[in-house]
Amino acid sequence: MEQEIQSFHLKIDSTNRGGVFFSGKKEDVIQFAIHTKFASRVNLQLIHDNAETYEEFYTKATELPWEKYIGPNVSFRIDAETKDKLKNSEFTMHRMKDAILDRLRAKKVPLPEIEKRMADITIVVRSHTDRFSIELSLSGDPVGRRGYRLHAGSAPVREPIAQAMLEMSDWKEGETLVDPMCGSGTVLIEAALRERLYGEINRFLFAESPVFQILFPTYVFSERKKEKPSKPHLFGYDIDVEAIRIAKENAYEAGVEDFVHFEVGNCLTLKNSFGPKGHLVTNPPYGDRIGKPMEDLREMYFQFGRVLKNEFGGWKFTVLCADFSLLGKFGLKENKHISLKHANLKAKIVDYELRGGK
Repeated sequence: MEQEIQSFHLKIDSTNRGGVFFSGKKEDVIQFAIHTKFASRVNLQLIHDNAETYEEFYTKATELPWEKYIGPNVSFRIDAETKDKLKNSEFTMHRMKDAILDRLRAKKVPLPEIEKRMADITIVVRSHTDRFSIELSLSGDPVGRRGYRLHAGSAPVREPIAQAMLEMSDWKEGETLVDPMCGSGTVLIEAALRERLYGEINRFLFAESPVFQILFPTYVFSERKKEKPSKPHLFGYDIDVEAIRIAKENAYEAGVEDFVHFEVGNCLTLKNSFGPKGHLVTNPPYGDRIGKPMEDLREMYFQFGRVLKNEFGGWKFTVLCADFSLLGKFGLKENKHISLKHANLKAKIVDYELRGGK
């Protein structure tokens, strides 16, 4: 994440468990927001101040110009993660809501709708010790949900994690990519979005955001889209017929149905008909995640390791897994890995180079 932020000429001010805080020119912030692969949210910090009590917090929150961001034709919601001086997150949310509505009443602005789940505008409140921050999400919905997944299927990988897997694999647009256990298709759809939209994977999300339009009213979004590739190079397989149906539907919603070839298939009988080089990137099943018997999983990982060695020499293989004992069953030498949390489990994205070639 820090490397991605710096690549857009933005300055990192601080980092903590709440995220990475950065600043920079308006144009660079816009480009980062539209292109970011790894951010779950991109928020504008409106205030970072002290508050010993809820009433002090409320008073400072009412001083913010809410009438600039919230009007009668939009809805808003509040997310709060607070502790220490503002230890009750639920009560902090109530005081935040009161501050916004009282400010709007004072400014004689018609009151908006308040939503608990889906809303046009999302306000984020955080606190630690006696310091609090109030932030405005530039996208409303989290950036990491790009809006195409009408159905997630069983234990899906989140979009930013799928992008991290692609990054670990060193996959580049136009190169062959195969997901042999693709589930609902997220890894391949994320790759296809990068190709189709010239890297502007969050373009549509921000184009529909009221906050983005208020903050950057003169910004004109690109309408560039790549046409269907002359030769397919993104392939997804899954043994589950329903998973493939969902993957195709999600690809259609994302506008990349012509970029990805999905097919019912068993990873253990996969043949390399794709070429001498490419990238296998996948999120296979593991015990806590799917609930399959461990012995079956061990055997599956072992057999798939044989497929990799026999069919895909010269390729790169990148996998997400939260059961590290299963990774050894591939019988491969690790190239590199990163650790992360996935579905509340400690997990790794591990990258391997498959030796030899056919």
